[in-house]
This record gives sequence, structure tokens and C-alpha cells, in this order.
Amino acid sequence: MLPKIIVSGVYEREVLLADFDLTPSSTMEYEGSEAKIDDLRHFINFGANVSAGSLGLSLVIWDADRLSPECQAVLLKPLEESIENMHLYLVTANENRLLATILSRCLVVTHSGKGEEDKGYWKGVLECFAKGPSKCLALADELEKKDMEITLETIIQKLKSGLSLEVNKNRLKILDMAIDCLAKIRFTNVNIKLAFGDFLISSWRLIKQ
Repeated sequence: MLPKIIVSGVYEREVLLADFDLTPSSTMEYEGSEAKIDDLRHFINFGANVSAGSLGLSLVIWDADRLSPECQAVLLKPLEESIENMHLYLVTANENRLLATILSRCLVVTHSGKGEEDKGYWKGVLECFAKGPSKCLALADELEKKDMEITLETIIQKLKSGLSLEVNKNRLKILDMAIDCLAKIRFTNVNIKLAFGDFLISSWRLIKQ
């Protein structure tokens, strides 16, 4: 099976695993944000050995884009060999932070587990971009952390889809800012309302240029 890079904004890992028919009994998971070279190599080798006697074992590396370049290099050989019976998934919010040599060895799949509910979040963003800073700050004050995350995920998906039609410098800047803001909200102790409000206002300024 060709290794997959899952580009996903889904925060609930259980949802993503279920959408790809992955069960706890047949899945080994690894945290890319905490990766060390020897630990990652052991994880891959152990998975390969277990796969030799077990059909359908899946290895999932979360936050693969947070792997150091040295850790990413550890993946090149197993990706090249596509070990029989071992299904490897690299989950990332931004595949462009992975080495080009990894991208060339995998199938990139964009996944969003929300569908219609995104429309409400996107509508709120469009209102911010139309009405300016006061609306941006009001939305930031209104939303809870989970809602901010979903809003940023929606923006990222919309912008990535738009890049297939038009490559725009400001669109790329907003995409990068959205990914950075999402990472801050999830993984740091930043003031989330301030960070989210700053992102919306900065995006509004770029759109108005």
C-alpha cells in the first residue's frame, strides 16, 4: 500500500482514524512533535517487524510536519521500500513543511471531517473581512478555543482549494498566518483571543490592499 500523507484540519483524532477505517487494535501511533531520531527509527522498525506477521497493521505519525529534517530523513528508506502489510500514514496540517523527497514517495490526501458545518464558520470570517477590525475583535471575543480552531481549519482548506485556481501573494501570506495561528492556539499558552483577533485583522489588511 502506498504511504499516505493526510492533510487534515480535524482536531479530534478519533474522528480522523474512524474516517480512514483505522481501529485502535490495528494501529500504532507516534507523536511527531516529540520525535527523536532513535525513537522514531525504533517505532518504524518495530512496526515493520510486527507487520511481517500481522495483516493490516497501520502506523500513524501525528503532526508529521513538526518532525525535524533529521527525523524526516529517517522515513525515507521505509517510504521507498513500502513495507508489505504495513500501512503508513503521516498526518499534517501543512504538507509543504515535509521534505520534497517524502512528498514524492507518498499519496497526498486532503481530508476534512466537518462538511456542511464549515459554512457557518466561513460566513463569520467573510463578515470580518467585509466589516473590518471591530467585527474581527468581536468574533475573537465570541468564539471558544475549539471554534477558533475549526474556523482556522476552514480558512486553511478554503485557501488551499483556491490556490489550484490562482496563486496570489496575499493569499499565500494569509494561509501561512492561519497555519501559524492554529499552531499557537493548539500548542502554546498564547492569549488565544488576542492571537485570533490579530490574525483576522492582519488578514483583513492584506485583503484590502
